[in-house]
Amino acid sequence: MRKIHEIQKELSVEIENYKQFQGEGKTEEAEGALGKVRVLTAELNEARTIDAAERAAAENDFSQKEKKELQQFSFRKFLREASDGNLTGFEKEMSEEALREARENAINLNGLGIPFKVLSARAAGQNVTTPADGGVLVENAPLTYIELLRNRLVLRELGAIFMTGLRGNIPFVKGSKVAVSWVSEAENKEDVQKMNFSQEEMKPKRLIMTTAYTKDLLNQASMDVERLLMDEMVLAHAQAIEDAALNGSGDKEPKGILNLTGIGSVVLGENGGNLSWKSVVDLETAISAKNADLGNLAYLTNSKVRGTLKTTEKSAGTARYIMERESELNGYKLGVTNLMPSDITKGTGTKLSSMIFGNFSDLLIGQWGGLDIVVDPYTKKKSAEIEVTINAWHDVFVKNDESFAAIKDIITG
Repeated sequence: MRKIHEIQKELSVEIENYKQFQGEGKTEEAEGALGKVRVLTAELNEARTIDAAERAAAENDFSQKEKKELQQFSFRKFLREASDGNLTGFEKEMSEEALREARENAINLNGLGIPFKVLSARAAGQNVTTPADGGVLVENAPLTYIELLRNRLVLRELGAIFMTGLRGNIPFVKGSKVAVSWVSEAENKEDVQKMNFSQEEMKPKRLIMTTAYTKDLLNQASMDVERLLMDEMVLAHAQAIEDAALNGSGDKEPKGILNLTGIGSVVLGENGGNLSWKSVVDLETAISAKNADLGNLAYLTNSKVRGTLKTTEKSAGTARYIMERESELNGYKLGVTNLMPSDITKGTGTKLSSMIFGNFSDLLIGQWGGLDIVVDPYTKKKSAEIEVTINAWHDVFVKNDESFAAIKDIITG
């Protein structure tokens, strides 16, 4: 793949060519330049995505010695000592590292930090099936926050790209669609539609999560307790990211797929409607009609719609149902999460559900830095609980709105 600056240089030239031809009324030349602009824009965005991912991977390519050291970090010890206001040892060292990391990203920590390197380091080279290679250590295997987080993301399973360890804003170029037409040999087509370009950025947005743990739990020196603490944090973290990626308003939070104005739409009825085999296929058609049926195509919906799919016949009396294979619909993967809305109101219809179809590899989920953790031993002191507030920095970006289509008015009951 070419370097970003090489693509940018060629893109700038073709944009100027397009503007010049468009201004001179040279329709054919303008449309030729425009075609090159669209190809170069896609290439530039792809190059930037890969570059960000490669930089993050390079920055977190730890040696085996570093990984072993990082795996000494204890979430339980960190939270317990933070509640006493006295971090010690390796946890204190890593908290100081998190502060330096935050400064590089222009992020202000409200509490004590856990750097990204702690969240991402994992063991390698051990074979759990061979005792001498580490099989006897399975119960004490180090936990990896980022890997657990990735595995909890339904969107990543469908093909979304999860980019971690980002530094700075990540720019992308978007361009408006242009109408084209055939003309006769002598016809002068002057109304060439103007192409508008915009540069959008992925940039860190603060995500806040709050939970509480008992002091007795944090005093337990157990690997099971470590896993419990991390599992609860990861689950809340993953759900918050996916909720934003699907339903985000675009204000303080990222704009989710269902709130993008450029995605395709399949409407079932004025007050909602019943899902049918045709409407399922219509979602696919809405994507392919825009030549966007590429990449990791999949459906995503909630459990209510899944139940409807399993009990609705393709055609009455056939005993053949819309969904007949687990996790598959219309020949594509089907993801299910109850973060997909089931409480939509439309006309007189209430508690309507939604479904998405699209190329999920056009969905980017970014993470900057590690975690900012504020430990409060006072608010819940009467119940001997420690309140923990976790801050993380993420953004969501859809490279092409046309890669997705949605139904937002499904009757499920």
